[in-house]
Amino acid sequence: MYIAEPGNPEEAPQPSAGTKVLALSESVNSGRVTLDPATGEELRRMLVEQIDQVDSWLERAGRLARPAPLGANPVGDRMAAKFEARAEGDPLSFVSVMTAYREVLQQTHDSVRSAIRNFQAIDDEHGSELTRLSGE
Repeated sequence: MYIAEPGNPEEAPQPSAGTKVLALSESVNSGRVTLDPATGEELRRMLVEQIDQVDSWLERAGRLARPAPLGANPVGDRMAAKFEARAEGDPLSFVSVMTAYREVLQQTHDSVRSAIRNFQAIDDEHGSELTRLSGE
């Protein structure tokens, strides 16, 4: 995970969302991060809602990625191609950015689900240990 170095915070490189999610995933997979089920389920529900919203935006954006009817002439053809590329094909297009955002949301959702499982596994392990120690 990213920890800011002392000094000017504007000079510190800012990690991407993908880098942060990868760090979260590694922390969860190593068992260092757990999340109680009640809080985790609330967070998971919010992530699912956001994923559904992004899916809706992507579905509607797909309808925008078609040639604009600007006439059958060289300028109209080039402008139509330019608009189409910006709608879908460009690396910084809405569709590309939203697709990357959706992937980050899905990875975060998966990490939250794993953190809940980690909590439950530790809770079960400690419960078994307490039962064994109490002699029941």
